[in-house]
Amino acid sequence: MSVSESIARVGTDVAGAEVETFRIGPLAFTLDRGAVRHVRYHGAEAIRGIDYLVRDENWATPPARLTGHSVERDDDRVRIAFSASVAAPSIRYEWDTVIEATGEGLVFTVVGRALEAFRTNRTGFTILHPIEGVAGAPVTVEHTDGTIEETRFPRLISPGQPIFAIRALTHSPAPGLSCTCRMEAELPHDPAGKYEMEDQRNWTDASYKTYVASLLDPWPYTLEPGRSFTQRITLSFEGETAGSGSTDGTAPVRRRLPQFGLGVMPRQAGHALSRAGDIPRVDWLAVYLGLDDGDARERLVDYRKLAEATGASIQLELELPLASPPADELARAAAFCKAARLEPAIVLPCPTAYLKSVQPVGPWPNVPDLGHIYNQARRAFPKARIAGGMLSYFTELNRKRPPAATVDIVSHTTTAIVHAGDDLSVMETLEALPQVAASVHGFAGGKTVRVGPSAIGMRHNPYGATLIDNPGNDRFAMAAADPRQRGLFAAAWSVGYVAALLESDIEALILNHVSGPLGVIHDPALRPAPWFEGRAGDLVYPVYHVMRWFAGRSGIDAAVHRHEGSCIGIRTDRGSIIANIGQVPVGLPVEAKGRMSILDVASFEAACADPAWLDHACMTGDRLDALSVAFFHD
Repeated sequence: MSVSESIARVGTDVAGAEVETFRIGPLAFTLDRGAVRHVRYHGAEAIRGIDYLVRDENWATPPARLTGHSVERDDDRVRIAFSASVAAPSIRYEWDTVIEATGEGLVFTVVGRALEAFRTNRTGFTILHPIEGVAGAPVTVEHTDGTIEETRFPRLISPGQPIFAIRALTHSPAPGLSCTCRMEAELPHDPAGKYEMEDQRNWTDASYKTYVASLLDPWPYTLEPGRSFTQRITLSFEGETAGSGSTDGTAPVRRRLPQFGLGVMPRQAGHALSRAGDIPRVDWLAVYLGLDDGDARERLVDYRKLAEATGASIQLELELPLASPPADELARAAAFCKAARLEPAIVLPCPTAYLKSVQPVGPWPNVPDLGHIYNQARRAFPKARIAGGMLSYFTELNRKRPPAATVDIVSHTTTAIVHAGDDLSVMETLEALPQVAASVHGFAGGKTVRVGPSAIGMRHNPYGATLIDNPGNDRFAMAAADPRQRGLFAAAWSVGYVAALLESDIEALILNHVSGPLGVIHDPALRPAPWFEGRAGDLVYPVYHVMRWFAGRSGIDAAVHRHEGSCIGIRTDRGSIIANIGQVPVGLPVEAKGRMSILDVASFEAACADPAWLDHACMTGDRLDALSVAFFHD
């Protein structure tokens, strides 16, 4: 059976949401599954999103069922109404929504009610401000007590909440334009109806998020039946703008491509070893080891064999349970490595307790000082460079920064599906990466910075009990397996990831894994995997060819080029790569000439069936479809 267009692009036939665009005079916005997105005024993006969400006491966000959708409109007004409900094992909640927009602004009102009492960490509005052109910019805050504060959106990423007790925020989306976002709420435990802000760039969301209810107040709290709760967001605008101008004429800056690597988790080590001959010849394998795992010694042997087969150096991510003093546990880890004849070039030790996220104000787990752990790691592994960081994501690194004097390297990883799982939000996470890198350099004390293993999906969940099973092969936040890893989406996203960090002085980028849910090589044990299931042969995913292309170009000069908005390319003296990270076809640049391979729906089956596809695939064309990648050979 031939592959469907949807499976080729995003790894699943589960349809994405339909998005509707509204324009009323200078105001424009889209409606996406009940959420308002990309509010623009005179073409300038003022608000990235407004959504009403119901979260349980573990931060899970069950999907809402929308009914009764109606739209009334004329030349200068639109009124959208619908009802929504959440029915989950612990939640029965419903609400009515009215969104009214004119050429002067927008009002989003929700009246909600619990049908049964339930505990929630947060039920209500989240408002997203974009980051490009906003990071570091002034914002006027009206607090719930009526006081006015002049401050700025954080430039470097704030580990904690930068603004508290918010009633309204006013900022300038573009020169000459002012946007005020007023936020009101009825809450059972807070008569003032406070909102507060967090810096979502911590999770690589391309936004600052202002949310209802304060994390300084007790949570979870209980919503009881028999009472309605009203919340309202009002956007108003003053002034106008002709736009902030274009920077398309700026000459691209040439930088050296970083070294490249792939991750390996213990449960995928055996399959990775069985496909060792197909692994792209990357510089690094970042291998994970839980010191108390029952098969830790066997996994180290697998890792050593992988290093020998690929020629890659080993970065050992070492999870320390710390049931014993750090010196003893690190000496035990070194003895395991010696017995396996594995000599890691880099060791990154991290206490198991720090795999779970902690608010910046604590309380923090009672573990030995990180500086002491790193010093003991240096004694146990005298030939290795010692890396400081968390084995989770940048958020946790930013909240628990390593003492730079005790490490050689500062390292972190990212995921794209902590808060949202839709295609647009995942691709927008690329916008946050340069600001993440700048923030790491800001506290790294001049030490070398490395990133990864990063991927669209999550390898574990610091924010809840576990990752969420995905038997329906859907796209949602915190999923145990994201189907886009198997599709063209991951290939285009990975090109965008490299491009986003090219100017950020990163020594090495470990992007995607060898095998498993975050892998580039298909493991037949993975289910569900439409089209791949039951097929014979050494199958790979489209992203495999992207990683193979980059693996042969570590350390050479390159420059990022943007074309037609959604097209992003990297040019080198040894060929170029261009990805369309958007949802519509674009024309290829006129100057893009030479021998070319195109990774798209038409070539999907051939590319997935042949790890060497890039060596002999050659074609011509003048356009690049959505989520497709063009390789221009040297």
